[in-house]
Amino acid sequence: MDKFIKGEKVLYSVNGVCEITDITEKVFGKTVMRYYVLKPISNGEATLFVPVNNENLVKKMKKLMTQPQLDEVLDDVSSKEVEWNSNEVVRKEEFRNTISFGNIGEILVLLKSIWLHRRIQNSKGRKLHISDEMYLREAEKIIKEEISTVIGVEQDEVIPYIKNKILA
Repeated sequence: MDKFIKGEKVLYSVNGVCEITDITEKVFGKTVMRYYVLKPISNGEATLFVPVNNENLVKKMKKLMTQPQLDEVLDDVSSKEVEWNSNEVVRKEEFRNTISFGNIGEILVLLKSIWLHRRIQNSKGRKLHISDEMYLREAEKIIKEEISTVIGVEQDEVIPYIKNKILA
């Protein structure tokens, strides 16, 4: 039995929110493979095929949360102390893993960490490292798509909403 159903919206790694438009089988030689067919909501031209039996790829597909779940996560992240890892190599790896495999709470903690670090850097007249800026943009994209879908607002309203909840 499939973990997801046709018509369901899921978060798929760095591709953001996608709709499962079909669950289909394709034949390659003598092998029949079953796939989730995903359409990213931010790019209607793209189509992604995720093999149902590929555990590593399927675990990148996450169910969208509900509004009460989102409120709970925001409260939790708001109360969390975050630390900045000054080791750039380790930090990049942690950020990459969080973006690829993290749940929304972990991605929000990543955002909180970068936002607070950027605030410190700005107060010193400095900017974020370019790789931190890249991970910030990726995480914000994921968050904007998912949260705008969950609470029914435009994507450009999401970041101010989240900042108000977790940085206040």
